[in-house]
Amino acid sequence: MPVDRCNAPAVELPFWGRLRPEVCALRGNATGTAQFYLWDRAGGGIRQLTDAPHGVELGLLDPAGRWLWWYHDEDGTERGSWMRAPLRGGPAVPALPGVPPGTPEGLAVGASGLAVAGITAADGRTDIHLLRAGADRAEVLYGADTPLYLGGLSDDEAYVLVLHAEHGDPQRPSLRVLGPDGALVGELSDWPHGGLHVVPYGSPFLPGGRLVLAVHTRGGRPAPLLWDPVTAEVREIDTGLPGDVRAHFVPDGTALLLHHRIHGRSELYRYRLADGHLERLPVPRGTVHTAAARPDGDCWYTFSSATAPAVLRDLAGRELLSVPGPVVPAAPVTEVPVPHGELTVPVFLSVPDTGEAPYPTVFLLHGGPHTADGDEYNGPAAAWNDAGYAVARVNYRGSAENGTAWQFGHREAVGHTELSDVAAARAHLVASGLADPDRCVLAGSSWGGYLTLLGLGTQPGLWACGLAEGAVGDYPAAYREQLHSLRWVDRAMFGGTPDQVPERYAAASPHTYADAVRAPLLVLAGDRDARCPVGQIESYVRALAARGADVDLRLRSTGHASARAEVGADAMSAQIAFVRSRIGGPAPTRKQDA
Repeated sequence: MPVDRCNAPAVELPFWGRLRPEVCALRGNATGTAQFYLWDRAGGGIRQLTDAPHGVELGLLDPAGRWLWWYHDEDGTERGSWMRAPLRGGPAVPALPGVPPGTPEGLAVGASGLAVAGITAADGRTDIHLLRAGADRAEVLYGADTPLYLGGLSDDEAYVLVLHAEHGDPQRPSLRVLGPDGALVGELSDWPHGGLHVVPYGSPFLPGGRLVLAVHTRGGRPAPLLWDPVTAEVREIDTGLPGDVRAHFVPDGTALLLHHRIHGRSELYRYRLADGHLERLPVPRGTVHTAAARPDGDCWYTFSSATAPAVLRDLAGRELLSVPGPVVPAAPVTEVPVPHGELTVPVFLSVPDTGEAPYPTVFLLHGGPHTADGDEYNGPAAAWNDAGYAVARVNYRGSAENGTAWQFGHREAVGHTELSDVAAARAHLVASGLADPDRCVLAGSSWGGYLTLLGLGTQPGLWACGLAEGAVGDYPAAYREQLHSLRWVDRAMFGGTPDQVPERYAAASPHTYADAVRAPLLVLAGDRDARCPVGQIESYVRALAARGADVDLRLRSTGHASARAEVGADAMSAQIAFVRSRIGGPAPTRKQDA
């Protein structure tokens, strides 16, 4: 059945302590819910370490590889506490005594046992908490009412990196390094022209040193730089690569592992810091999701393409971990450059292996909006193809991987800019004879779900059906109920709060256009969603129902997303059934085993 595409076991990059790299842990969903496991590389065995009812997302091993730390979200609301448990076995205990539950904003653990974590409290204040080795309670190292994120801890535990947005835009943060006593060491900012970020996997500090590896956008695309917070010296790394470049230090600190992303596909390189020598590493055509250099000079990376789920590989091409059982290949994708005035909109298209054009076509919009689609495995897209529908994934303005001007180009007309690009993609595919103009479906989750609701109201003549999951339907109401960190994003995006610029929020809110909705709509929402709260989507659905719209709201006991595989499979089944009942479509043509 097509829903099996969304129910396959996940393969993610293992993580390890830098002092014992032979001890590896990883996140997997073999039980149907994402949990952390200990991976015995020599024996090939995997032992489950956590048993969280709602699954786990964030975790790390201490440098000595003795303790697993993970964030425990008790009810899916993205509020919880850090826990830790010994790998040799034993009960889990609160990892940061004295720190109240909150939203996680980064964690780092040193070899001495010192730990630093960012936590946003219920009132919106973020504190950087520090727990010294042997202490019975954590202390506050630094705090602010504006967004903060813990970037990392140097190996000698002398420097703490914090990303801050005191200027008000968390999507363009600045860097600040503090000592373990809270004293300021150095600051680096590109505001207001750009932001400085760190890559989430691994430490941003030079192994054994104080240099910080960050990502800047001074040339219009993400690229690495090195910053010395003591001397203020900055070295921009010129790789000569044309796309987005992000980097990690290799374990001995002599080189960078570069992840180059362009046209929806990935490349890996090793960049030698001493002389700038650039070596391309052997990876297949597709997407590298995450990668890390090993102390022996190897590199492990998770890889997928549109045709097959993710696997863990090394540079010799060996599959270290993969989805068990046979895998039925999914449809490949083709990048379609769509002309749109002076712009070109990237679209990734996949078509079913049976039937003929024009196909019923699902325009499947990604979330974020600052993410991007490409040649990687997408379970929902594969399921739609299996069910006989073409799938168009549009990297509209607001998406990553097409330059920072593109990424922030949606802010002048939030929602409408993105939908202008989607409409151009639809027109192009209809004109080419591929998409059936009477059976075009608008679908998405999170930001993609929001765009779906807005599109049904602002482009009612284009869409035969809508599918929205975890979406905003009433923007002013969502602002007042959502996570504090997202309120800062909205303030930066709209230029103020709903009280300060009500006309901008109203223009971007699907609720404003409820009268114009004509297409049948299925809405899936989590009753504990802290990002797109359930109250505002219920209000939007009631407004549609009062106007006689064909709308079906289905609530589930989840947060914004779920770590339970069955939730995704159930959602896919409901969406396919809803679309078939409203606009028809080919029956499934093949049984899926993956």
